Amino acid sequence: MEKIEIYAKKTFLALKNPYGTVNKVDPRIIDLVAPTLEEHGFAWYTGIKDTPVIPVKLKERLRERGFLPHTADKMALGGRAVDLQLINPITGKWMTGSSSGTALNVFYGINDAGIGTDGGGSVLAPAAALHLYGFLSPLIEQDHTKQFSRPSTDGILFTPSIGAITRDLKTLEQVLNPLLEIKMKEESPEWDTGWEWREVPREGRPDIYGNREPLIDYLNKISGPGTILISREGPVDVNAMGDSIYGHFDKETERCQAQSGKGLMRVVTMCGKSALTIPAKELGCCTVFICESKKEDIKAMFQKARSMTCRRSRLIERYFMNYDMYF
Repeated sequence: MEKIEIYAKKTFLALKNPYGTVNKVDPRIIDLVAPTLEEHGFAWYTGIKDTPVIPVKLKERLRERGFLPHTADKMALGGRAVDLQLINPITGKWMTGSSSGTALNVFYGINDAGIGTDGGGSVLAPAAALHLYGFLSPLIEQDHTKQFSRPSTDGILFTPSIGAITRDLKTLEQVLNPLLEIKMKEESPEWDTGWEWREVPREGRPDIYGNREPLIDYLNKISGPGTILISREGPVDVNAMGDSIYGHFDKETERCQAQSGKGLMRVVTMCGKSALTIPAKELGCCTVFICESKKEDIKAMFQKARSMTCRRSRLIERYFMNYDMYF
């Protein structure tokens, strides 16, 4: 009974929509909680970014495997890298986009998982900004997503990737099943044999916080099958706003944009790679894992991440996950 009450509170909060992050709620989804718990051992309320890039068949597969579509989430208008209508509740600044509502609804506890889309950091960056876990891969529904290819705000043609955001790594591992038919297992002593783990320097050339074009060449050059890159990035949108519309005007706005803490996470999708972000202790900072878009590489990336997680802030949990303060 206590568990059902928690699901009900999530829906009450979504319907109240105090932060303007929800476009639509399905309150009837609570009817599926009990049978889903019995079948899978979990039932995770899931937010879906309100975009046609995410197909109906994926939503159905999520539902069938324990991730119950609960909300249609607001996104930044035009897929912009910052959302001028939503606020980051930690910094009080504009929320990182474009999967802004999806990330916020996970952060506030309205949902346990969120499904978003990414072109130039639109899943990974919002996750990092809120100390959440993020994952994306062009393998997810790639036959569907390729019809949405378009140029970015700085003129680079890309096909969006679909990704997920959660508050913990275990839930993110579980959502790999409906997303990619990947089932993570307990690690074996030899799970990392044959993999090259390469740290990306934060300083030097090219500047990972600089223009995207040289970063695309750089990432394609240093990555490859069996190689998993590790990039320490952030703080995301803490010291400055990472947005190419703002940054394209002159050297000063370009310099400010480079201080936004968004590095290789901005070009993962444009290079056709898969990536995972693990929050660090520092505000808005994360470790970005980047690998080839192959299932074995993705599994190894997640196995490595298990040893690098840190405890979520107790203050954040106590304050923002307190449903009773809304009613």
